[in-house]
Amino acid sequence: MRNLVYLDLSSNNLRGSILDAFANGTSIERLRNMGSLCNLKTLILSQNDLNGEITELIDILSGCNSRKLHNLKSLWLWDNSFVGSIPSSIGNLSYLEELYLSDNSMNGTIPETLGRLSKLVAIELSENPLTGVVTEAHFSNLTSLKEFSNYRGTPRVSLVFNISPEWIPPFKLSLLRIRSCQLGPKFPAWLRNQTELTDAVLNNAGISDSIPEWFWKLDLHLDELDIGSNNLGGRVPNSMKFLPQSTVDLSENNFQGPLLLCYYGHPT
Repeated sequence: MRNLVYLDLSSNNLRGSILDAFANGTSIERLRNMGSLCNLKTLILSQNDLNGEITELIDILSGCNSRKLHNLKSLWLWDNSFVGSIPSSIGNLSYLEELYLSDNSMNGTIPETLGRLSKLVAIELSENPLTGVVTEAHFSNLTSLKEFSNYRGTPRVSLVFNISPEWIPPFKLSLLRIRSCQLGPKFPAWLRNQTELTDAVLNNAGISDSIPEWFWKLDLHLDELDIGSNNLGGRVPNSMKFLPQSTVDLSENNFQGPLLLCYYGHPT
């Protein structure tokens, strides 16, 4: 097991806590011994029925000491029944590139140590009732970040983004999906330098403002724009352009005036 680099146990009907699921050692050594797997690059446990806190898993991965686990790049735990917070020890997985935790029951907070992960490209936290406050400290060193998603189908807001309007992100996102989180009341000024966005979702984000002119001047080629269920006002400029198959949701706002949507310069 010391040379194992890729482990995919997704959709295997694994149940219970991490330790319980492997207590019988049916296909691998007990996960307790995972500390010896310091060469592991990818761990996929998605689409099972694992529960408990992921702290247990991170601690197991830390069996060889997280500071030495420099190879782990992908951690996929989505579609399970994990609860609790994301542990602060996540910040020790310094080579992590993909963190997929969506579709669990995690109702705790997001640690600031997440901001240490300079190689992290994608964070997927959707469909978890996460709580607490997110600040720029959570993103402080995420220089490689391209995708951030915290998307909830329920209208209830439990996670608040409290980010300074002067903050300049260290990343350029291509995908940003935030739904049913508190971003407002002002339109997030930190989007000003996000010139590579192709998917932008800020739905039910508590924004009571006009969309600033600089946003329309970013000249984005968006596959998706969803700013529905806010309290946005003002006019949508005629210069707004989309790709032919784009989806656009401006519903449940207070926009005024005519609306002309274009794709590649042609009105629709």
